[in-house]
Amino acid sequence: MTKEIEKSDENAANKKAETSARVLRPAVDIQELAESYVVRLDIPGAEKESISAHVDQSTLTVSAKVEEYFKKDAALFYDDSLATEYRREFTLADNVEPQTVEAVYELGVLKITMKKKQQYLPKEIKIA
Repeated sequence: MTKEIEKSDENAANKKAETSARVLRPAVDIQELAESYVVRLDIPGAEKESISAHVDQSTLTVSAKVEEYFKKDAALFYDDSLATEYRREFTLADNVEPQTVEAVYELGVLKITMKKKQQYLPKEIKIA
C-alpha cells in the first residue's frame, strides 16, 4: 500500500510540474440597472490583495492569482492543488463613465459597479 501511495504521489508530482499554474476565465454575471451596470465575477480562493481591476480607455480588465495554500516548510502527504490565475476582459459600452468604476470583493465574488454617463440616463419629461 505504501508503494502505491508513493507511486501515486510521484505521478501527481510529475503532472503538477507539467501544469504548475492554470489560467481560468471567472464566471460572470452582468446586470444593467437604470443608472449603472453591475458585473459580478466568481474568484474563489483569491485574497483581496491579489486582485487587480483596471480600466484602460474602453476595456475593463480583471485578474487575480490564487497561490497554493500549503505551508512551504511542511511535508505533504498528497497535494492535488495548483496555483490558479483568473483573467477576464470586457469592452465597455459607450455610455459607461470610466472614472466611476468601483469594486468590492466579498466571499469569493468581485462586484464591479460602473455608472452610466449622464446624457444616457433615463429622463422624466414634464408635460406642460
